[in-house]
Amino acid sequence: MAKINFSRLQLPLGSTVQETDKILYVSKWNWDYPEFLEYQSEFQNFVRENKGSKIFIFTNHPHCFTLGRGNERGNDELVAFDQAVQEQLNFPVYKIHRGGGITYHYPGQWIFYPIQRVTPDYSLHDHMCWLLKLVRDHINETYGLSSIATQKIMGVWLEKKKIASIGVGLNKFITEHGIAFNLNEDVEMSEELKKINPCGLNSEIYTFLNSVLNLPQVNLEEFHSQILSKLKS
Repeated sequence: MAKINFSRLQLPLGSTVQETDKILYVSKWNWDYPEFLEYQSEFQNFVRENKGSKIFIFTNHPHCFTLGRGNERGNDELVAFDQAVQEQLNFPVYKIHRGGGITYHYPGQWIFYPIQRVTPDYSLHDHMCWLLKLVRDHINETYGLSSIATQKIMGVWLEKKKIASIGVGLNKFITEHGIAFNLNEDVEMSEELKKINPCGLNSEIYTFLNSVLNLPQVNLEEFHSQILSKLKS
């Protein structure tokens, strides 16, 4: 297969871009969520029209919430989002095309949105398992945190605390959305989480890598470059 020509793509201002023959890596930090959605759609169209291409987006967002289509898992233990609570929230809520309830984004996260084609040989199940394993193995190998587990519909867990959320969907066989990893605790967001049930779970169940490691902060750029190196190796 010939090298993919990514040059006709319009790329977001302030982004850092790298590419291989088939994959475009786009990094943009503190990316406004509505603008990100527009680019995600544009990137999906490109991947749909260019067989074999993939676009890997890395980002974080200003404080916001995203609301999926609701509890599609048939799990009565998950708490549905009370729409009346939305008026009490201090950050915007965006309704998006994915399963699940409400979740959150904030600058202290590292988020990976891989845009690629699902095929008979690479299912949505394969895609989710790959994403979860990527993060799990990185945390284990880099920080020596062996008590880490993954659940396909729920994310990445460290013992009994949730440290990453996964929410993916398909648009005409092209993936959208991805995985959000909690690098650094955020006081403002932690207060907002008390008002809701992110992913149908009690807000107290969430944790952050800097808290687990007893560090003031985990460096986002360093964390990102380490995972990027793994993806490109």
